[in-house]
Amino acid sequence: MTRLKAYHEATRAPLGAALTVLPLALIYGLGLLAAAPEARSGVDVVSGFLLERFGVDGYVGVHLGIAAIVIGYACWYHRKAIGKHLLLTAPVILEATLYGLLIGSLILQIMEEQHLLGPIMVPSELLDKVVVAAGAGLHEELLFRLLLMPGVAWLMIRGLAMPKPMAWGVAIVLSSLAFAGAHHLAGEPYTTFAFAYRSLAGVVFASLYLTRGFAVAAWTHAAYDLHVLCGMT
Repeated sequence: MTRLKAYHEATRAPLGAALTVLPLALIYGLGLLAAAPEARSGVDVVSGFLLERFGVDGYVGVHLGIAAIVIGYACWYHRKAIGKHLLLTAPVILEATLYGLLIGSLILQIMEEQHLLGPIMVPSELLDKVVVAAGAGLHEELLFRLLLMPGVAWLMIRGLAMPKPMAWGVAIVLSSLAFAGAHHLAGEPYTTFAFAYRSLAGVVFASLYLTRGFAVAAWTHAAYDLHVLCGMT
């Protein structure tokens, strides 16, 4: 129990989360260079700008530079704990993969039982699927769970004097609805299936974020998307 508690605390700490999510960011960021244009996340407003502004070489340099800064900062300021944090990535990916398989299967089963299961757009190439999944895990968890959900909860608590449990409940619901709606604003045709499917997934990811932190939620989201995309072809 002591080791499990230490593992949970390390994965939720900012340093552990940053180092653990870094490979996911590189998979997506560098993978975009070889994937189809449609593989770019609909909420990714940075990659296109970087490519236009700096070109391919500069784009790669920015990504590798950020990775070097994160690792360098961790090695310099957290020398005593760096080994522990660097070793988190493999167990987090394993944990997230198990969650992703479970959540993906559960959500698809629920949607099928409710007769909401329908067709969605699925990339044909494996590389595109990997990049799509990595981008969804990184950017969507960053925007909707790490930024939007705490922001809504803060507004509910400070602005409306709402009790914390209720405020976080509202934040989960609103961020999940925004998560589902953003896919349609990005160009995906609206269907009841797609909106209900992603709203439900948003609630699940929000709950996972609150219990296990950003890194685990991001990797789980990526593993879940990849599982669903590969399973639908």
